[in-house]
Amino acid sequence: MSNEVKKLAWKLDSLFLLRRTLLTKTALNTGLYFGQLPVLAYIANNEGCTQKEIADWLKVSPASIALSTKRLQKAGFIEKKVDQLNLRRNMLSITPKGNETAIQCREGMIRFDEQMFDCLSEEEAADMLRLVEKLLDHLSDGQSVDMDYVPMMEMDDRIQQRLEHPGEEEDFSEAEE
Repeated sequence: MSNEVKKLAWKLDSLFLLRRTLLTKTALNTGLYFGQLPVLAYIANNEGCTQKEIADWLKVSPASIALSTKRLQKAGFIEKKVDQLNLRRNMLSITPKGNETAIQCREGMIRFDEQMFDCLSEEEAADMLRLVEKLLDHLSDGQSVDMDYVPMMEMDDRIQQRLEHPGEEEDFSEAEE
């Protein structure tokens, strides 16, 4: 392996770690842990979902999601209700506090990502995206490594609407169809 390749690998690791550290700080400033935002986004966009559905979507263990949802419920971000058709199943919903906190956290992350890439031209950003996609495709043998980001993108759309129409009341309690 050439020195340039080693250097590039270390720089990518450094970039990832720096981004992860700064995004974790952003989440903590809103009262969330870094990994809780995707859980909140999923619940916000899938009212009445189950812990198993979240675990399947995030590709993590149900036990991990059980712990996260327990903490989110204790902090007042989500509510759990027993499914009356299946008493062993809990249905999850996000609280107004959870919605507002998730939006604040996501707004901070968007600002950070914009700051991170504002030194690149549109062309440079497109080139970088193309190269990263090429690396991902190569390492995954063509298998998709993309996560289903729909809940996060929907939250971004809501944030954009909020920025474009400040002061308008929004109902984030139901998932958009």
